[in-house]
Amino acid sequence: MKKLTFLVCFLFLITGLSLAQTNSVVLKDSSGTVIGQYNNIQSAYNAIPATITMPYIIEILAIYDCSLETYPISFTQRTGSSAVNTVTLRPAAGNTGEIITGTSTVNILNLEGADYIIIDGRPGGVGTTPDLKIENLATGSGSNTVVLQNGATHNLIHYVHIINNSQNTAGPRALVFNTAASGPVGNSNNLVTRCKIEGGRSGIGSPGTTAYPNDSNTVSYCEIFNWNYAGIWLLSGTMNFNVENNVFYQTVGYNNTIVSGIIMSTMTGATYNIKKNKFNNLLTASSSSSTIRGIYAAGPAAGCTFNIENNFVSNMQDNLNAQTMTGIELLGSNAYTANVYYNSVRIGGNHSGGTAGATTSAGIRIGASALTLNMKNNIAVNTRTGGNVNHIGFALTSTGGTLNIDYNSYYSSSVTNGYNAWWGTVGYNNISDYKTAATPNEQNTVFHNVTFVDSVNLHLAGSSIGDTLLKGTPIAGITTDIDDEIRNSIAPYKGADEANIPLFITKNTNNPVDYSLSQNYPNPFNPSTTIKFSIAKEGYVTLKIYNILGKEVAVLLNQKMGAGEYQYQYLANGLSSGIYFYELVSGNFRETKRMILVK
Repeated sequence: MKKLTFLVCFLFLITGLSLAQTNSVVLKDSSGTVIGQYNNIQSAYNAIPATITMPYIIEILAIYDCSLETYPISFTQRTGSSAVNTVTLRPAAGNTGEIITGTSTVNILNLEGADYIIIDGRPGGVGTTPDLKIENLATGSGSNTVVLQNGATHNLIHYVHIINNSQNTAGPRALVFNTAASGPVGNSNNLVTRCKIEGGRSGIGSPGTTAYPNDSNTVSYCEIFNWNYAGIWLLSGTMNFNVENNVFYQTVGYNNTIVSGIIMSTMTGATYNIKKNKFNNLLTASSSSSTIRGIYAAGPAAGCTFNIENNFVSNMQDNLNAQTMTGIELLGSNAYTANVYYNSVRIGGNHSGGTAGATTSAGIRIGASALTLNMKNNIAVNTRTGGNVNHIGFALTSTGGTLNIDYNSYYSSSVTNGYNAWWGTVGYNNISDYKTAATPNEQNTVFHNVTFVDSVNLHLAGSSIGDTLLKGTPIAGITTDIDDEIRNSIAPYKGADEANIPLFITKNTNNPVDYSLSQNYPNPFNPSTTIKFSIAKEGYVTLKIYNILGKEVAVLLNQKMGAGEYQYQYLANGLSSGIYFYELVSGNFRETKRMILVK
């Protein structure tokens, strides 16, 4: 009898487990009411009506078994889908660490012409970090992980860790905006944000078609790493792509002779925004001659536009036999436009070999013969040494096209083959000679080394904070730096980082004994005047302007400052003529003086 009871209990347990596995995916309506439970994601999606009038949620329970899926999981189009009528796939609340994994030569998850799908990696849709993993363990040219194809539009993929088997085989990507076999649109207006994109020959690829291009897709706030060929590869048939606030890096190199953070092919009339990204430690394990680039476009289409703004590009690796090492590189013979503003670029390491005299080691390299180049407020530092090539801060190898280049800072540390800048066919280390060659461009550019936090973190540090040689010029429409901190509207810093000491200030090396506030000069003034003051001890300092009624009209300083003697150049734009007062406060010290503005 005991044996019979045990057998019945055992069979009940096994049956219960089986039923649990076959009910591991839940489909809910907009109110959270359970519509049904299914044994896999595909079955749950198939249960959604062909025409929808409300949003649906597919939740993965902790007992989910991905071996019950047949890959690829395919989300097809649903009539009536909209910004309101969405379909969301996510882990259920409490189901952390969920993985959808397989070895599939035909992808893991396809959005097959589907619109307004949300792939949310957060359990219950709550949290701030990627949790759900979607992984393809296969090798081969078609073994992508997540694919949007045949007109997939307005989809959102966020907080997902997407993994592809890194390999040197042409084709596979962790995520791909694929082709559209028929119209009316390509795979467009999709957003991939706050994800981890790991592996693949390319982390993200976009091989659209000319007839139905992939248009207006955005990748933002993602961590893109350990790809083989390119972090993001935009092939022909891709237009109006946005890459913003991402981090690109590699912890291991693969056997590939070309490695780039972003490689771009473009379409006529399209715009490509590369803004506020961080690129570092790009690697190759190839023993052959190789090429390493941060941001790269080889042959852009006529009439396209690049906006490359507020990026950090740092690559300090030797990379074996790397013959070309650049931070930002734009080439081509077509007439296109590049707006290159406020970037901080640093490359280094030890070079080996290379063609003697070649300009293939450069922080920024431009070799486009018909380009309209607007390039201001950039920092390009090259500390790479060795080999036969030239090591250059900024290299302009073709002086054709329309050039508007100024207010940059370039530096090369190489003693034998180093040039701070290269213009046409000549390298320069003398700033006067360079300005003469570049006239009317580069008249406010400097040759100057810069101190960064470290080899990866290109925030300004040390003597570069408050360094007036890094004073740039305002650029219309760019009001924040890489950290979304407000840029000074009159004297912004060059590079991607707006440091916390305004460049109106000149600091002397003397350490004063007492606090003091001097009378401004000239006085009366219009529109600028200089205010001198001394700080005896490190602490918080405020310098404010008040009108004759005692109303605060400007805050010039409100920050921690070290001991020293300072000069602040104040521009009274926006104020009318009259009597004003300026007040310095630091610790127990407070002093106020009068000044007169005459316009």
